[in-house]
Order: sequence, then C-alpha cells, then structure tokens
Amino acid sequence: MIQWLDDEKQFDSILAEARRCVYIDSGRISTELTRLSFDDAGICTARFNELLQALMKSGDDEECFFIVLRPDPRLYFYGNFMRFPVLRIKRGTSSQTYLSMLNEGPTSSPNDSLGTNWWECLVVSSSRRWFVHALRSDQDNGGHLWVPGEWISQVLAIYPTTR
Repeated sequence: MIQWLDDEKQFDSILAEARRCVYIDSGRISTELTRLSFDDAGICTARFNELLQALMKSGDDEECFFIVLRPDPRLYFYGNFMRFPVLRIKRGTSSQTYLSMLNEGPTSSPNDSLGTNWWECLVVSSSRRWFVHALRSDQDNGGHLWVPGEWISQVLAIYPTTR
C-alpha cells in the first residue's frame, strides 16, 4: 500500500523541516547534533529501517518522514502523479513493509518508486532530535546522519557509518 502524501498543507510543513535540515547539513544553521556519514545506497536496506526504528525509539517519535527533494517534489512528482514524494514511516514498521513502501511507485508509473527515483532525500523526525540527509554519490559517504552525541555508540552498534 503506497503512502505518499496528497495533503499539501502537511507536505509544506514536512518540506520546511527538510529544508531546515539541509541548512544544518550545509553548515548554514548551527546545531549541537553530531554528523555521521554512511553510504547513501544503504537507505534502501532492511538494516536502515532497523536504524530508523531505533532512532524513533530514542527520540520518542511515533513516526518519521522520508521526503524526496530531487527530482523536484512539486514539478516532477506532484505534477505527474498528483502526490507528494513523502512516505510516512511509523514506529514499529517492519523492514519488509519499509522496503515495500520504497519500491512501490505510482500506479501510472511503477518505475518512479521513491527508493529508486531520488537524487536528494531526507528522513525527518517529528521530534526534530535527529535527521538523515542523503545525496546520491558514487562514494560511500553520500548519506549524513545527524544525531545527539550521546546516541553515537548506539547508532554504531546498529548501523555501520564512517566519521
């Protein structure tokens, strides 16, 4: 079951938070969070869902949102499919469900699933205590995970990253 958003007001709110996270990642907004790098291809794995589930538990989040920023969410995704490229990932979502959500495209264009059709994406938490910003890269460091410093050992136990 695809869970892309069609609510523009909710999309705008999630998009604003995603942009704030991009500004943090670029150094334009200061933060006390610590950045860990990882291979962006890992976003489409069961292990990454395990990490998201642990982060939601640590942040006391009931959900987080996977949002695609490139291709353009309004011009490309909404313009072609009348849906915004945002997946709601709830706490307790199984890895199988997570992967199915990433791999299910719009009925009119199954190849446009969010797991394959992104160049820049984010996972934003409702608590604003952590986030993920990823750019497709041929290196192994296109993904950036931002977490409180005290979570680092827990993150490294669950998900391999580079510093």
